[in-house]
Amino acid sequence: MVGRWACARLRCIASVVTVAVFASLISHGASFASPPPVVESPEVSAALAEARSSGREVAVASLTDEYGEVVAGPDGTLVSRQGLEPERVRRGGHWVPIDLTLEARPDGTVGPKAGYVDVRFSGGGTSGRSLAAVSRDGREVGIGWRGALPAPELNGAVATYRETLPGIDLVLTAKATGYSQVLVVKNAAAAQDPRLREIAFTNHAVGVTTRVNAGGGLEAVDAAGVTHFLGDASKMWDSRGTAGARATGAVQEEPATSTMRVEVTGESVVVRPDQRFLTDPGRVFPVFIDPEYWWAGSKQSHVMVQSRWPDQRNFNRTDGDLADLKAGYQGGYTSRSYFNFSVGAMRGKVIHRATVRSRVLHSWSCGGGPTELWLSGGIGPETTWNNQPGWSPKLGDITRSNHGAFCPSDGIAEVGVTNLMRDAAGGGWTNMVFMLKARNEGNQDDWRRFDLNPVLEVVYNSVPDKPGQLGMENGQIPCVTGENRPFVFTATPRLRGRLTDPDAGMLQARFSLRKGSVGGGTEVWSGQTGNIPSGSFAEVTVPAGVVADEGVYNWSMYASDGGSSSAWVGSCEFSVDKTVPGTPEVSSVDYPTGGDPSGGVGQTGAFTFKSAGTPDVDHYLWSVTEQENDDPKNRVDAEVLGGSASIRWTPTVDGPQTMFVRSVDRAGNRSAIVKYRLNVLVGDPLVANLAGHWKLDGTLADASPHGRALNAVPGTEPTAPGYEGQAVQLDGAGKRLHSTGPVVDTGQSFSVAAWAKLDRVGGWPNILSQDGSRTSGFQLQAAPDGKWAVAMFGQDVDGGGNVQARAYSPGPAQLGVWTHLAGVYDHGAEKLRLYVNGALAGEVGYTSRWSARGDLQVGASLWKGNRGDFFPGAVDDVRAFQRVIVPSEVALLANQPVLRAHYRLAEGTGTVTKDQVSGAVGQLRGTAGWSSDAGVSFTGKAGAEFGVISGPRPELRTDRSYTVSTWVYLDEATTHARTAVAFGGAQYSPFMVQYRPELKRWNFLVSMQSGSGWWIPAGNPVTAGRWVHLTGVYDVAKAEARIYVDGAYAGRVAGVTGWNGPGDLLIGAGRWNSQDADPWDGSIRDVRLYSGVLSDQQIAQLPVASH
Repeated sequence: MVGRWACARLRCIASVVTVAVFASLISHGASFASPPPVVESPEVSAALAEARSSGREVAVASLTDEYGEVVAGPDGTLVSRQGLEPERVRRGGHWVPIDLTLEARPDGTVGPKAGYVDVRFSGGGTSGRSLAAVSRDGREVGIGWRGALPAPELNGAVATYRETLPGIDLVLTAKATGYSQVLVVKNAAAAQDPRLREIAFTNHAVGVTTRVNAGGGLEAVDAAGVTHFLGDASKMWDSRGTAGARATGAVQEEPATSTMRVEVTGESVVVRPDQRFLTDPGRVFPVFIDPEYWWAGSKQSHVMVQSRWPDQRNFNRTDGDLADLKAGYQGGYTSRSYFNFSVGAMRGKVIHRATVRSRVLHSWSCGGGPTELWLSGGIGPETTWNNQPGWSPKLGDITRSNHGAFCPSDGIAEVGVTNLMRDAAGGGWTNMVFMLKARNEGNQDDWRRFDLNPVLEVVYNSVPDKPGQLGMENGQIPCVTGENRPFVFTATPRLRGRLTDPDAGMLQARFSLRKGSVGGGTEVWSGQTGNIPSGSFAEVTVPAGVVADEGVYNWSMYASDGGSSSAWVGSCEFSVDKTVPGTPEVSSVDYPTGGDPSGGVGQTGAFTFKSAGTPDVDHYLWSVTEQENDDPKNRVDAEVLGGSASIRWTPTVDGPQTMFVRSVDRAGNRSAIVKYRLNVLVGDPLVANLAGHWKLDGTLADASPHGRALNAVPGTEPTAPGYEGQAVQLDGAGKRLHSTGPVVDTGQSFSVAAWAKLDRVGGWPNILSQDGSRTSGFQLQAAPDGKWAVAMFGQDVDGGGNVQARAYSPGPAQLGVWTHLAGVYDHGAEKLRLYVNGALAGEVGYTSRWSARGDLQVGASLWKGNRGDFFPGAVDDVRAFQRVIVPSEVALLANQPVLRAHYRLAEGTGTVTKDQVSGAVGQLRGTAGWSSDAGVSFTGKAGAEFGVISGPRPELRTDRSYTVSTWVYLDEATTHARTAVAFGGAQYSPFMVQYRPELKRWNFLVSMQSGSGWWIPAGNPVTAGRWVHLTGVYDVAKAEARIYVDGAYAGRVAGVTGWNGPGDLLIGAGRWNSQDADPWDGSIRDVRLYSGVLSDQQIAQLPVASH
């Protein structure tokens, strides 16, 4: 032997500071793994791409944790490096190295800058009972000192409280997973202190209960018995031997040790030092008394067992002499070390290389025998010398020497464990435990001490997953085998499958195409494609000439990452058919081909398509337009392969039209298009197939040719103010109207419409319905949340059966506001639609049609055989059609113009003018006066001479469709804006009919509440000095505004949205920035305002009627 080093089971300490600092350093020594890469990417795929392009390792942030990291290599592999001890911690979204340097905290305590667990030491004084505590995941354990403490001296990870008792220091050391504490009895006089006979620390625990385990150590468990912290308070030792022996290798005497009795109560952790040990005349001071705690939930673990202490439990302990790993015989006893790594992440991986790397901190000699590395059984808190697991097989030898005095070296030793890691990856192991032992455990020369933080390094990648979602033609044709195999017409099919890889790297795919069924045939082509990101589809097109013949083919594929490949997948077959089907035949009784008109707008017709003898027609494509040519897209499947198909079509316009039809076989071959000419009968859109029309203007008569007068329950009369004229006011408690017998057949296409004004929300109040025997065939209603709705039910039974189709409006009703509602059942399209104020508001599918043969109800419904759902509000202008009313017709109904105000401005004298509709009176103000020729004249001046007519606001909402018209005479086209008609408001007029000097054109302005909005200018410049008729239209159904000059259309703007601005009628000015603005300069007469939209023909007649 050329040099020896000896140290006892516990500590080799010359001074408290020396040993504490030394323990701190070796308990969390710097890792000797490869230097960390300077580049980091969040995910594997990005890291691999960066590594390939940069030629250096790139860390994968998503796979980094406290114990290790995974880096992507330039060669496309991944390298996992993990140690036993935590090396980093998450702070502010970033990883930072663990730093156990103590610092003062704002709350007066002391703690490390960055620890894996939260360690907290007292800042001195009596401010808190806690001396030291460790916490994690909301649980905490520690001890407290009874009495005052001096302020600590901080040195790295060590806090020293001098003279806590006379001649006794208290030293705390922060560690990555906990802390240690020693009472340092510095001399024999201090050892006589009677307070050392029993040291009662206060017991501090949150979320756990502290107790003494079977081995005499401390453990903190939760209510379920799970151990969260471990500790020890049973050791004391003296100062024989020095820490310098570790550096010099000098032979040292072993420290004397003793075991103390430990008792835990709810309030205290009590240790009773061995008094004979303390008072032994041969004792070497200082003497150390040791309680400590550490976290028990570490991902990795280790334990050192020694023959001298056969029942000692050292699981995950890092204090003093347990701050490293030892193997071999020394000082009369033998040491063995076990350490465990978590390897579950390697399950199923392809292992290229695996290495256990450790550092020999000290060897007894420079030429001793090897230390053996073995695979071991599992370890745990109960592992002792007498309770060791078995070990097998041996994995390798470590012969590295490192003696500071005679053969110093870096001490790094490696053992390859590649085959073992492959077994673990293939077998799904979760942990791998290694053991270090000397080959000759009777020879002191073989003794070695190792760094506590060995590293397991694994170079690996993952086997790509088998491709999924196989298909053809961009996924439109699935992967199928057997009789259901798809037929295709293309000779260059496109094949694809989705590639995925657990490492999320770049992948390649290989395809194979064979002639014949799966399991046989001959390969006719193979191809590959690469650089496919994981999660994306790999697609290839079979080259022209490969699929030369019709018949059955099959194909398959696999994925590769360049290092490993998935299994072949894809029992995918297809048949090639290049024969084009014949042109189909089209027929219809409702709309026969030829020149004679038939049917009508909204009247559904049936059409039949036949295959004309082609046996494999799969479906037909069709469309109807007024154009000469079209590419039909609507699909209907043949009833059987090669059979016919039927559709139902509802015209939305009248006149000549063409139905375009082609047949498609199961391979996708398309026939030529046949053109079927038809002619939809022109008719009155509000009269065709009208089943009933009740204006409710003081009478219950039916205005349609059917003459179905309604019946009223007592007290229900149509005499209330209506949307136009009069209406029926209902109370929501029993008042209603009803027909005698059914009005529409609810088993066929039908439509109902009405104006409604809802007074309050609640329940399912019905505007219109038609009785079955137990439930209504349809219900046009309001929902409990206030939304409008139309509903139909599956059966005429209580509850309506198991099919309830209900279309809702997007938003709730405006209470107290007239609203136009229409419910449409389209049997051909199997759709139920709801229209609100002329616009489609909701649509649902409905197929369970049946005929309700009871009365039409106005203001009520039938549910479970009982009358109910009474409507609280008014109803006006009820209509029913035995057909679909198309969107243009619904808009026409909702936009039926109603004259709301008409100021002729023809009085000639006085200061008032009369509304011919309501009798309201408008006031002439300022300089407004009667013109000598016609109407009222305005000076166009502001201030005191401002002239305007103001009148009460007519019953017209500017967020609904409206029309405004007037005759104007502009004296001069000046540089000032001039407004003829507007509504006032708090800030801005919602509309203005005006002259704009910027454009030198007539303009219809529709504004939003903010003042921004839309200008709708006329096409031609203004000529002043003559009478001109202007009309502005806001059309909600079309979301547009239009302007007309002298009855002729002059301009439009789409995408317009109005708002219901407050304020009275203004003639001769507008409202802008909260002031009357843009005064008119000239004359105005015959001002008219309509709810709804006048047609172009009606607008053309306005200048004639009002001239």
